[in-house]
Amino acid sequence: MVRFEDDAQFGPNAAGESETISTDELKASAASAQDEFDRFARSTPAVTVERSFWIANAMLVTVDTDRVPVNRLLDVRGVDRVHENFEVELDSAAAAESGATGSVGSPAAARGPAADTVSTTATSTNATYGVEMVRAPEVWETYDTRGEGATVAVLDTGIDPDHPDLNVSGWAEIDENGDVIQNDDGPYDLNGHGTHVAGTVAGRNTSGTAIGVAPEAKVHAIKVFPEDSRSTSFTRVVGGMEAALNESVVGEQADILHMSLGSDGYYEQMIEPVRNANDAGAIVIASSGNKGDGTSSSPGNVYDSLAVGAVDANQDVASISSGETVDTDSAWGSDAPNDWPAEYIVPDVTAPGVNVYSADPGGTYSEKDGTSMAAPHVSGVAALVISATSRDASDDELYDTLRDTANHPDDASEPDDRYGTGIVDGFEAVTSTDPYYEVTNLSAATIVEQNATLDATANVTNPDPIPGENRTVELRLVNPDDGTNVTLDETNVSLGAGNTTTVALNGTVPDGFPTGEMEIAVASPEDDATASIRVAEAVGTVNGTVTDAETDATLSGVDVTVRNGTEAVGATATGSDGTYAVDVPATTLNVTASNATYRPENTSVTLTGSGDVATADFALTLRNGTLAGDVTASDGLGAPGNATVTVANETNDTVAAVDAGADGAYAVDLRPGTYDVTADASDFASTNVTGVAVEPNATTDPNLELVPLPAALSGTVTNMTDGEPIADASVSATRTGGGTLSNETDANGSYAFTAADRGEYVLTVGADGYADATRTVDLPANGSVEADVSLKPRAVFTITDAAGPGEVERGTSGSFDVSLRNDGRAAGDATVSFAVDPAGSADQVTVSDVDVGTTETASAAVAIPADAETGTYQLTATTADDSQSTSFEVTEASTGENGGDTTSDPGGGGGGGGGGGGGGGGGPIASATDEETTENATADNATTENATGDEGAPVNEETADEDASADADDGAEDGDDDADGDLDTGTTDGDDAGGDGSGSDGGTGGDESTEDDGGTESGVPGFGVPAGVAALLAVLLLGRRRRNDG
Repeated sequence: MVRFEDDAQFGPNAAGESETISTDELKASAASAQDEFDRFARSTPAVTVERSFWIANAMLVTVDTDRVPVNRLLDVRGVDRVHENFEVELDSAAAAESGATGSVGSPAAARGPAADTVSTTATSTNATYGVEMVRAPEVWETYDTRGEGATVAVLDTGIDPDHPDLNVSGWAEIDENGDVIQNDDGPYDLNGHGTHVAGTVAGRNTSGTAIGVAPEAKVHAIKVFPEDSRSTSFTRVVGGMEAALNESVVGEQADILHMSLGSDGYYEQMIEPVRNANDAGAIVIASSGNKGDGTSSSPGNVYDSLAVGAVDANQDVASISSGETVDTDSAWGSDAPNDWPAEYIVPDVTAPGVNVYSADPGGTYSEKDGTSMAAPHVSGVAALVISATSRDASDDELYDTLRDTANHPDDASEPDDRYGTGIVDGFEAVTSTDPYYEVTNLSAATIVEQNATLDATANVTNPDPIPGENRTVELRLVNPDDGTNVTLDETNVSLGAGNTTTVALNGTVPDGFPTGEMEIAVASPEDDATASIRVAEAVGTVNGTVTDAETDATLSGVDVTVRNGTEAVGATATGSDGTYAVDVPATTLNVTASNATYRPENTSVTLTGSGDVATADFALTLRNGTLAGDVTASDGLGAPGNATVTVANETNDTVAAVDAGADGAYAVDLRPGTYDVTADASDFASTNVTGVAVEPNATTDPNLELVPLPAALSGTVTNMTDGEPIADASVSATRTGGGTLSNETDANGSYAFTAADRGEYVLTVGADGYADATRTVDLPANGSVEADVSLKPRAVFTITDAAGPGEVERGTSGSFDVSLRNDGRAAGDATVSFAVDPAGSADQVTVSDVDVGTTETASAAVAIPADAETGTYQLTATTADDSQSTSFEVTEASTGENGGDTTSDPGGGGGGGGGGGGGGGGGPIASATDEETTENATADNATTENATGDEGAPVNEETADEDASADADDGAEDGDDDADGDLDTGTTDGDDAGGDGSGSDGGTGGDESTEDDGGTESGVPGFGVPAGVAALLAVLLLGRRRRNDG
């Protein structure tokens, strides 16, 4: 650890006594102090900064001492000292008894109330003896506070969040570098020590026994011990302290840092973080240690922390409880801050720490011993004190209150090293705490002379549950320029809980107090109410009456301001009778009277001395009102660009005429009254609004809206080719924003729209045999526009017929013809698209250069999917001008006449004698005589071989169907000759070649012998040309099947 000099202004040098500084200020100060070393580390590879701390103004540094000696670090500017990252342990009795490596004492866990719980007649609350000894139940019932609003950070082994008596409001787990472990699984406690401590601070009474001193206080679980260890490091502890004060980590900065841990002896490294935590507004409460009399541990023995020793149920100090008189110089040497006393006692107070019954992980309970168990009673009492007052109780106040109200069993007047000042007393601590006094409703003069009496009253309220006794409330006069103030009067105020009183204070303003604008305050120790007051050498009065200049009626609510030069030195308003009076410095002054309705009037007065009076009366005239707005068009389009607004009064006299701007805006100032307003603009109908009331100092808009005069649109439609007019052409004009005008041309091709609204139109013109034409036309108000249009002749295709087959098998296509006639005025290309319902497709077809009057035919193949449903289908042919439909039936796919089922295995080919029977597909092509026949069958029970054609390759064997064999035998006499033919396809069986050999259609063609004496044209005995082709197809198909099978 590298520690830095205190040039960052930490501690009292920065905050001042009992003041707090923000954690942001602490961070900024540390960053400034550590900047030089940070640059050194970045430029020195052997030095690595692992973590920078602000609560301790320190850095955790890793150094390769073979390359950079540790002493080299002291040469860096700002470095004060270097020390190792030392060990810190839990302060529990079990740990003390078993040494540094022992485990925390944890007797068998118990469920339900402990045997040593106490029920008193004072509170009727079952509580542990420790909760009762510190008088927490009396605080709960007397002041109705249980720690609400206080936050305690327990730096320990963690907390079990699932324990029924505990609620964890904030969580942070600290790693070996002092960093918060991010994205962990939330609070936990593998050891149990932290859970037990938290239970004593703020545990509830789910078991029927109250185990916590402040059960409604918020508890942050700050896990500074790794896993279930009871030994940790300095870096983890200071990292936990920073986390407890960091709202971005725990959500709410802790008021109390509770540490039931320590390192035996005096560790000056703990001084700075404790003092900085105090400066940030948190009190540090720590156990004193468990090594007995004459010992203590850090941070408990740091003077600025509150150290706690342990007593038992009999209020006797436990033998293990550490305590001693610390000689500051011998213990701390030069590390001790200058404001520490020469010697002091540890512990500061004691609390129950023997057989303390509290929570254990897993929803259980146990009794533990040690100052670790005593300290949380004190943290709970501190939470009750914070909760009982609306004030921000400082760490110094909490420290003093807990010490001063502790109860020493021996009634000792001085602290000793066994009890400190005594056993902490929660009830006395809360009762002795001052409540918050709220000050409101200050009433005082606005000006006062030097050496005169200043009177003031204010309300003082005690909103807290604790009473306030003889608390001082002061009347102060403050100079805001330099903050100097003088107390003019004070009184002691005692208030019960929730009570309010009115205090009256008065005092004499000193002769030497500065003149001018000052501040008066009635202040309690926590709050004040303030107001402005002017101090003058002499004070006089200006008064008068304000009336209406036209009616002479008195005016109420008129503001009167008195100025000395440019500085306002007095202000008031006229009453219901129109009069006013205001005290001001005695000198020459300017007085102004006005309000929102009446124009300002001014006059000067002179006051010669104290008590002098000057009168300033005013007769005011009404302020003008404003007639303003925009002249708009009723159709929502552009405003009239040349509008004139004329205003006439009630006698019809014109009092104003103003030209509106290009955007229609106008404005004119008028005397208050009622007017008629007229707006005119060329090309628009004028409008008039009567009875428009104009109020003083107000703007009135009569909402002037003009209606545009109608426009006209006309033109001629002609043939683009020859210029001839086109009769009966349709003309439509669609206005942007809505509305359409429609017309047809006359015999001369003319059209006209005579009452059109102004605006932009899309003009669309069409006629039979012509392509439509569009153009955009802008019609101005009261304008006339001529728009001629030429149409281009075009082809018009009418479908005169659509025909095709009546049936189409699914999985196939059918050819359909569509007859097209050009009924247009020019030759052109006809494009026909097709739609098949419910399923199917056909490509679009285009027929080019179809002359006028000519009919052409377009053909399309309509494909039906193989999985289509059978039934009636509809084909619709469509051109740009016409459409026509025709119906057809979709049927099942048919079988071949001679080849078996066309949907069966295609191995041997169907039909024509070469398929299902197999004769054509299985035998070779060879010469033959008249007597030769083909044999298409095997012997009964023979097998067929689906050979691959490769030597030695395995084959598929099937038992031949006996019926197939029998059919084959009917027409086969010389199967051997065929089997030895020249064409070797590997197919020897009708089953493989064409499906079911017993098929009635497919088998006969192959089984019949050829009876032609001369043979066929192909020279193949027994085959005609079709049969030969079919046989070849069967061979090819079977070959493909064998390739697929192989």
